[in-house]
Order: sequence, then C-alpha cells, then structure tokens
Amino acid sequence: MNDKLTSLRDYLLQFYQPEEWPTLLNQAEEWAQTRPLEGLRVLDATPLFRNTLAKFMALMAAGAEVCIPWRSSMPADAEVVAQLADFGISRASREDKNFDIVLDCAGDHCRLRPKLGSCELTRTGVLRYERACFPVFLADSGRIKHIETMLGTGESFFRALRHLGHQDMSGRHLLVVGYGKVGRGVVYYARRFGMRVTVADVVDKSGVLPPGVDFVQADDAVAMARAALRAWCVVSVTGRLGALRRKLPVEQLLASDVLLASLGVEDEFGPEIPEQRVLNHKRPLNFMLSEPTAMRFIETTMALHNACALELLTADLPHGYILPPPDVEDRLLRIACEKGRIGKEIELAEADAAM
Repeated sequence: MNDKLTSLRDYLLQFYQPEEWPTLLNQAEEWAQTRPLEGLRVLDATPLFRNTLAKFMALMAAGAEVCIPWRSSMPADAEVVAQLADFGISRASREDKNFDIVLDCAGDHCRLRPKLGSCELTRTGVLRYERACFPVFLADSGRIKHIETMLGTGESFFRALRHLGHQDMSGRHLLVVGYGKVGRGVVYYARRFGMRVTVADVVDKSGVLPPGVDFVQADDAVAMARAALRAWCVVSVTGRLGALRRKLPVEQLLASDVLLASLGVEDEFGPEIPEQRVLNHKRPLNFMLSEPTAMRFIETTMALHNACALELLTADLPHGYILPPPDVEDRLLRIACEKGRIGKEIELAEADAAM
C-alpha cells in the first residue's frame, strides 16, 4: 500500500478492531495485489461518516481514483469531510461528469452517465434508475442488506435513544409503524431490552410477529389512536412519505409526552405534526449519531457495494437492473461470519425470528 493508504488504514485501526470490518480489510488486501480498478474514476455517494473511509480505502487499494460528490443530499460528518484530502480523496467539481463508475445512494446521481455503469446502495434509489441506459447493480438485495437494515438500524435506534438520555427502556411501550426489514430490527432489539411492543402496518402482520408482540391495523384510526396514546414512543419505519398522515390523533399526541421518532429519510409523519415535535426534526433518529450504523453491521454492505463495481468490468452487461451474483454475496458473508463479530449476532436474530 502507498503512504496515504497506510495512513488511512492506521487511522481506522485506532477506532475499529479488525473483527469489526473483516470484509473491507480483506478487499483492501486482495485488491492491493490485483489492482482491478487501476486508473478508473469512481464517484462514491455513500453517506460520509468515519466508517465510510474504510469503504474508500478498499477502492483506493484497487487502484481507483475515489471522489465524493460536489453536493449531496446524503448526511455527512463535517469533521470526516475535512480529513478527506489528507487521505487522497477528492471532491468532484460542480461541472465534473467524467466518471467510469458511480457508487450511488438513493439515486442522487442517476442523471450521470458513467462509462461502465452504476451501483445503487438503497431501495429508495431503485425507482430513479428505472430508465437507465447503462448497467445498474442493486446492492439492496439479499441477506447482506438485512444485516445493515435490520440489525444495524435497529441497534442504532436504541443507541440514539440512549444518547438522548433514555437509558432504561425495560417495561416501556413502543409502537413500531411498519414491519419490513427495519421494523423487524427495531422489534428484535426492543424485545431484548424488555419493552412491550405493538406493531402497526397496513398489511396484516399478526401471523408473523414474534411472541408477545401485539398488532394493530394502521388504517384503523381508533386502534391506532389507542396504541399511540398508550405508547412511550412511536417510531415510524415505513420508508414512505406521509405514511402516518391522518392515521394518528394529532392534537392529543401534540399535547402528550409520547416520543415521536422516524428512521426513514422521508417525512413519514406528514405536515400536521411539526418538525420540532419529532426527535431529530423528522430526520432519521440514528443520523444524529457520529456513527449512524455501527461498523460491524454496515461494513459487509459497503463491501458488497464495492464488489458490484468490479462486476461492472464484465463485458456486454445488459442495461438496467442487475442483482449482485450470489457467489459474490456468499463469499462476503462467509468472511464476515468467519473473521468478524457479526456471525453470532446473525444467529441470535435468526433464532429469535424462528421462535
């Protein structure tokens, strides 16, 4: 590795043990030998926090020139942004559109025309690439993304609550609106912390909930009002703009002590509930943290996003959506479970879901 890469690796090892980021370390070590992205310009729009630097490190080890966007709607840590130049990472200029690969997030840069194609990190960004005239790999699929969105976001939600001073949550009542990947993670950790949990969804999920978790139909205004007003906290995890509009007893909630929170990038509560009444001003609660998703939960997702960049080197790829090859995902999961801390946590979560 060159001096900047060595400096970046040494910097990251001050904060993370190797078992917290085994797949990215493995990528960096392998790619430093093979240099598969030698000479290619890569725009990486991943939300920029300290653990994102480990993702960049692997790309740089592969020989890529890594740039961050000139402007992005994604959250970022200003202190980390200020350090980028020290590690050889540049910010693209406003006019710069000359990239070989775009590693996108939420489809922010879907209008660019990279020479080889794009890799999209989130489900949110999929629709924005619907008419792409180049290959687009989707990292938001399969088991790897479940680690981040279920375990990672679930853990960080409660880490954010503790950051706000809510240390003891045992016995408190949590209403979780939405029961997709993120909702399952929040419920999993809430049960571990001894909370009483109710799930609300527009689709009947009563048959798939863990033991002891209650269910209410989100379209049932009376049931929703009762569940919300008896809750200590209501957290929305639907991922849909205005999902809770006209579904909550607004005046009663505003006059109550019930905490309101969201883990989605959209305003899920709607305009009836003012921004200041929702924790972190309606932004995802975990994004108030210096590390919104802990390294051990997100590093395999970032490694998959990187690995999709290499798949774009394949000749004659079709235009439009492409799923990551199963063998690529399987290999990353194997490294994460064999060399990392995450294996046992996956086992515990899967055992809980099977109960």
